Amino acid sequence: MKIGVFSDVHGNLEALQVCLARLKEEKVEGYINCGDIIGYGPDSDACVQTIMTLPNVQNVMGNHDIIFIDPRIESFFNFDAKIALDISKREITDESMRFLSSIPIIIRAENYTVVHGTPADPVKEYFISARQFYSNYSRWQGKICFVGHSHLAFYMEGTEKECNSYANKDKTFVLPLNTHKRYVINPGSVGKPRDNDPEISFGVWDTEQETFTFIREPYDFSITQRKMREKGYPPFLIEGLERGL
Repeated sequence: MKIGVFSDVHGNLEALQVCLARLKEEKVEGYINCGDIIGYGPDSDACVQTIMTLPNVQNVMGNHDIIFIDPRIESFFNFDAKIALDISKREITDESMRFLSSIPIIIRAENYTVVHGTPADPVKEYFISARQFYSNYSRWQGKICFVGHSHLAFYMEGTEKECNSYANKDKTFVLPLNTHKRYVINPGSVGKPRDNDPEISFGVWDTEQETFTFIREPYDFSITQRKMREKGYPPFLIEGLERGL
């Protein structure tokens, strides 16, 4: 079975549409979304509505998504992020708000776990170090822990006693999943990559072939930027799309 894995859409409808079109070409049968559908981009509600209609989709809540049930999270956001989130909150429909508020913060399945941050701190903590691999090792279920939040495409491969971490910026990179290792996999960000590359990042998990394929795709970010200017988004967020920031 092929499963499309993506994260951090952040209200970028143009990027999401390109991502889903590619995943359709890959003939995926289900989807895993590692959180943060809203915030930063100009089409948060449309992105929520789009993801709501996906077949066999599993969502976890990100730190932007949780704002409607835990407003205290906003104190962790920087000035630009707060402005963007305020715009998103004004445009989110009641239906989308109810959907976002019902998303779990972690999914533990038979052979994998899905979380935005870390199993220890599902919403706020960034999973970025070998130390966290070891400290969270007993906290996630199955072979793979899918994460988001950092907007960086990478994987960690290891055991209780060793861990190696690898970033990915290749257009396509196929990772064979070693039978004797466990993995933390971040597919990167669809809506706001932060590795100095504006191309969207996501992946395909093939459960039969035991591989994870990282994918990068270009999209027309100028359309998204135009919408952001019209709605009064901060210049840094607008310019960041073309710089991969």
